[in-house]
Amino acid sequence: MNTKIIGSGILVALLVFSIVGYVGAFGGGGEGKLEYKVYAKEQIMSGAYKVYGNPKLGFWVAKVVLHNSGNGAIRNIKIRYSIDNYASETEKSYPILVPNGTIVDLYYPILSSEVTKLSASTPSNLRITITYEVNGETKEESMTKPLNILGVNDFVFSSLSPEESTGSFYDTFSNAPLLAAWVTPSDPVVREFADMGNKLAGGAGASLSDDEAIKSLSGMWTLAVMNGFSYKTEAEGYWTGKFSEHIMFPRDVIRDKSGTCVDLALWFASLAMSQGLKAYIVLMPGHAFPLIELPSGAIIPVEATAINAGVSFQQAVQVGVETWQKAMQGPYIIVDIAGEHAKGIVPPELPTLPADILAKWGIKLQGGNMDNNGGNTNNGGDNNWGDNGENGGTQTQWDTYHGTYFSFDYPAEWGAPEDYGGYVYLLSPDGEFEFLVIYLPGASVQDMVYAFEQSLTDMGATIKDRQETQASIAGQTVYTILYTLDTGYGEYSAVARYFTANGIGFAVVYDFPAGMSEYNQLGEYMVSTFRLG
Repeated sequence: MNTKIIGSGILVALLVFSIVGYVGAFGGGGEGKLEYKVYAKEQIMSGAYKVYGNPKLGFWVAKVVLHNSGNGAIRNIKIRYSIDNYASETEKSYPILVPNGTIVDLYYPILSSEVTKLSASTPSNLRITITYEVNGETKEESMTKPLNILGVNDFVFSSLSPEESTGSFYDTFSNAPLLAAWVTPSDPVVREFADMGNKLAGGAGASLSDDEAIKSLSGMWTLAVMNGFSYKTEAEGYWTGKFSEHIMFPRDVIRDKSGTCVDLALWFASLAMSQGLKAYIVLMPGHAFPLIELPSGAIIPVEATAINAGVSFQQAVQVGVETWQKAMQGPYIIVDIAGEHAKGIVPPELPTLPADILAKWGIKLQGGNMDNNGGNTNNGGDNNWGDNGENGGTQTQWDTYHGTYFSFDYPAEWGAPEDYGGYVYLLSPDGEFEFLVIYLPGASVQDMVYAFEQSLTDMGATIKDRQETQASIAGQTVYTILYTLDTGYGEYSAVARYFTANGIGFAVVYDFPAGMSEYNQLGEYMVSTFRLG
């Protein structure tokens, strides 16, 4: 027997078997049966609209799963998608779906930039059409899914369905990387604000050295303090991840001179990045704050909400260190802004604003020079606080209160402080600013803290926020608490320095309506004149 012929016969048999198998698998007489499921997101964020068109990022809007449960092939499958008014129709094609085969198709829409003009959630429709051929017959399936396009400032912390989410901190804030779309270092409004801060700092070049970077950051921080920037508390339910929340772009923070902890973190990160520095956003349960990377690679945390009390940049960093230490004790997420921008999570187009928009919003440089700690100082006994206060632009004249244990300067036209034996009290003529020195022989720092906070309770005030830090007074660095108070007449800020000297406990405190930066500057100036003896 010829082995070559036998071998060839085996090959022919195998080839025939393969052809038969091929024909059987791809519809040699059987009929295909299409089964499909469609999964669609309920909402998309217009502020981060560019991420949805980038398959590498994985933020699909619809998922179509096709399955052939028949015994014949399904051919010429076409899936068409569109979103009413905001995404034109696109088509995906598949030549064949074999019996028992499955196709999973993901929809990444190229959305129109028109979505950035939406200020509130707008209902739309996601339209999906599937056409295919079975045994030479063309069939079509169409469906419409409701889709909400959120306003440009609306942010959803998680897009996971209840079935997908474990309820953990990381699942609740799974969309954290998308916050990078709200960091806008190239926005002309942000750059102009940063340039003003640098001018205040004497023309610092942030990317040159750590010292220059600190100087630049301090200048921008001080400019915000001088213009009365403040922190506004988040609404109830903000951190649950269940609802869309209003997130401000940095230009909005500059316009309103206020923001939540997330808003302020995004704002300060944008300022730092506009000067060539790297920035990160840290999310922890109930809070957010920025990290800034200096040219050397050193990282400094900034408690941006400390802007509410008008503290120096150095103090904001000191509080930030404490916040960072707390964050590391529990779950937290760090968003690398530059890294996310490089991946394609980038800001949307923002409206062009007039060149003089900062002036129209009341942002301006004021008198005084920045000290080494990023605070605003004035030299000499006369202070130009009155430029933005009630004195109509004239310089304030000062008198000095001399007590048994201490002295300090105060505006002469206000009248002398009252000494009530145990505390000295001064009230501004408009009733909006209070300066108080509590003193008690033999008392400790904790005694003084208790005494002041008890007095708040007695007056019916509620402490809404309490941040511990350190600040200087009378040539020493002392324990300091920054308070946010609900007085029943509105929200107030208070700065309290607690210390002991010569066997006496002291609490030196001033308070003012939140956001009134001129009174914060006045309080700091009066503290700088405080002397013992």
